[in-house]
Amino acid sequence: MSELEELLDETAATARLNATGINATATPLYVRHKPGETTIIAYRFDLADGSSTHGYAHWCNDPARADQILAKAKTLRPRPSLISNGLDRIDDHTVLYSFPNDARLRRLRWYCDTRKMRRSLASLVDPDDLISRTDTTTGVLRYKPERRVVNHVSLRTNAGAHRELLIRYTTKPHASELSQVARHLRANGISTPKPLAALEDGRVSVDEFIEGQQLQETIATGEANPEAIANSVARFHSVGLPARVTARTRSKELGRATGGLLGLAGWRPELAQAASSTAELLRRTQPTACVRPSLLHGDLHSKNVLQTNQGLSFVDLERVSAGDPAIDLGYFLAHGIAQPIRYPELSPAAATFAYLVVDHYRQQSNAMSEAVLTWHTAVGLIDQALLVARHLDANWQTTTPRLLDMASATLSQNRITTRTLQL
Repeated sequence: MSELEELLDETAATARLNATGINATATPLYVRHKPGETTIIAYRFDLADGSSTHGYAHWCNDPARADQILAKAKTLRPRPSLISNGLDRIDDHTVLYSFPNDARLRRLRWYCDTRKMRRSLASLVDPDDLISRTDTTTGVLRYKPERRVVNHVSLRTNAGAHRELLIRYTTKPHASELSQVARHLRANGISTPKPLAALEDGRVSVDEFIEGQQLQETIATGEANPEAIANSVARFHSVGLPARVTARTRSKELGRATGGLLGLAGWRPELAQAASSTAELLRRTQPTACVRPSLLHGDLHSKNVLQTNQGLSFVDLERVSAGDPAIDLGYFLAHGIAQPIRYPELSPAAATFAYLVVDHYRQQSNAMSEAVLTWHTAVGLIDQALLVARHLDANWQTTTPRLLDMASATLSQNRITTRTLQL
């Protein structure tokens, strides 16, 4: 097993870190690989006292590059973490960052530490009030090293004020654009969390946190209504385009999918043949039909639709764009098909439910051809295959090629088959 492979294996990675004095179980959660250059591996660290924290390893093919990364990281005044001093050299090739240290999200602690929030979020409370360090709580919902962190903050003040917040800190300064999209949707009757602030020159967005059940949970319990979901998605697509929304074209979809497959082949040579043949099929079957662009959610799946006391709400608007509605529907269908494969404990009805949603939607719009929907579903299946590998799902070595095979079969037959839905 190579040094890099050891870092991707829980037992081997834990042993490596324990040998350096880090006493925690290291569970790999996510990997981002640049063939021949660097690999970033995100971990959850579980400590003996039952607590846990986050961190990541930055592995470099060239040890000199690791030297440069370490030297630069030291200039950023690393902060002590639950497991170490915040910055560790694991071997000649690897630098380990432990939360809240991050090479690109340099002010991470200001939005994850209740002591720092008294200053970073001061604009959200009355000027004569102070955020309580002891009563305010925060928890990480999602963390992708050197890209973004999403936190749920229950903010309380000394005067007793209380607000539930969702804070997204990214390397991209697009918080103002996200706020504009959310306000546009809300003004047109689409439920989505209320934007509250854009901080850090647009790299931090603060929204209200809304309670609700994810659609995937209500599908599992049989409470979800496919026709209601289809109607809500159709209303979303019918909203006029806000200013400066990004265009999402089929050529961009093709480029993103084939680029991801190329990266997968570089990281895992045993998957190179499957990745190459799937990419070639995708190129050969790319539809040419064009439709008038609609407003797209951009990342439409059963985790980004919530059932709240007020009805259905759409969350996570980072990929809102303008394009063919088949992009949203293809991704939604692909996610439903992949769910029972990725997470067998979830309802096996996810694929059939997703198909019913798409079918109800298409009954309202005859403009969407089977070929276009099929192609975008295949793109979605490829995306799921790549996510399985990047997130190191259990049995990803078999799940990823299985999803690629399903994408190829869908493209070859030019339709969503019963076999596909039945997995």
